Amino acid sequence: MSTGVRTERAVGVFALVAAVVLFVAAIGSAARRGAGYDLLPLSVAGRLVAAGETGHLYAQDPRFYNLTADSVFRQTSRDAGTAAEPTPFVYPPLIAVMMRAFAGVPFTAISQAWGVLSVLFVCIGLFLTVRLYLPSWNTPLAWAGLLLALCWFEPLLYGFWLGQTTAVMLPIVIGSLALQRRGRDVAAGLLLACAVFIKLTPAVVAAVWLWRGPRRAFVWTVAGVAALWALSIAAAGAPLHEAYVRRGLSIGRVVLVSFNNQSLSAVLGRMQLPHAAWFDWRMYHPGAALAVIHAAILGVIAVSAVASVARLPRERPERWRPLAEGFALLFMLLAPNIAWTHYFVFLLPVMAIVVAESGGTVAPRIAAAAAFVLCCRPLLAPQDVPYLSTSSLFVSGPAIAALVLWGTLIWIAARTRRDDASTVVSR
Repeated sequence: MSTGVRTERAVGVFALVAAVVLFVAAIGSAARRGAGYDLLPLSVAGRLVAAGETGHLYAQDPRFYNLTADSVFRQTSRDAGTAAEPTPFVYPPLIAVMMRAFAGVPFTAISQAWGVLSVLFVCIGLFLTVRLYLPSWNTPLAWAGLLLALCWFEPLLYGFWLGQTTAVMLPIVIGSLALQRRGRDVAAGLLLACAVFIKLTPAVVAAVWLWRGPRRAFVWTVAGVAALWALSIAAAGAPLHEAYVRRGLSIGRVVLVSFNNQSLSAVLGRMQLPHAAWFDWRMYHPGAALAVIHAAILGVIAVSAVASVARLPRERPERWRPLAEGFALLFMLLAPNIAWTHYFVFLLPVMAIVVAESGGTVAPRIAAAAAFVLCCRPLLAPQDVPYLSTSSLFVSGPAIAALVLWGTLIWIAARTRRDDASTVVSR
């Protein structure tokens, strides 16, 4: 090994160590400041199940999304060792039953343990993303640059501030895609089933398997979800699941224009409501015009994605599968009526797809970089102090980034078709 190569490796390793320290410091600082704001309902849920007070599990204020308006829920939160106002519990009943095992643990200890685990989960998710889509970046120097850039990536920082489960959702979803690539369809389907059970929206990833294969992975996703729901009903009973479904259906009909909701419906809603409405988490019911516009835009987005992928040869999955996965991840973010800023950590694998499939063309890489910057401080205000930004454009940065990436994927698909056609003609 030459001296130059050894020096380059030493510099890369040193830079990586420094970047890891700064990265852990950045996300650790966010976690300490937030103190598990959104993790608190899980601790409360476990205590409610242990106390037999499950009738209060899905308490929801009729006007404000972030409030429970339930005295028992609030008191249980205080019993956990925090004076913070708890947000509603939004997970399936099985999660509450599982949290019963930690009913006697102070919330501070739960929050600290989850913070440590979240660092591990996020690192696994990032590693899987690079290995799956950008293996050439799997070098110390590239990792150093990536981790340094992520110190300003607000969806990631906000997730740690909240103590959210996004940290574990990233490796689950990307891990299922990685398993599928290795031909382990059963494992891929069962792993994705865990994500679908917790959040539902990752089901759009399984839709790619149903459409273009491997359908075996899709079947095992469905089987896994069915098994988890059966286990949940057996553990918690049907009435609690009815309450969970009722709450989900009720929330699914509203528009939430708060600054940290980056869904397409929220972006459209913010154009119609005053600035003050962005900061109170009030639930609105969309008017007919907004509902029609929202449905029309989603329809165009969905049709454009399907058309772009459908025109690529099925027998060459290396040409279409990354693009289909990118479209699925973006639709998972844009389509629901609620998509919090921290969900947009899933833009990272889409950016990786865009860079990997750019074919050396500069424009897609610029688009990926622009999408990244739109999600970074200071352009996107820290979500724990959102009042720093008054611009609808900057508040909706992650949603705009998703649309930019969507258009870029369509462009890449069109260019791929042209390249394939040129290859056929030249033969």
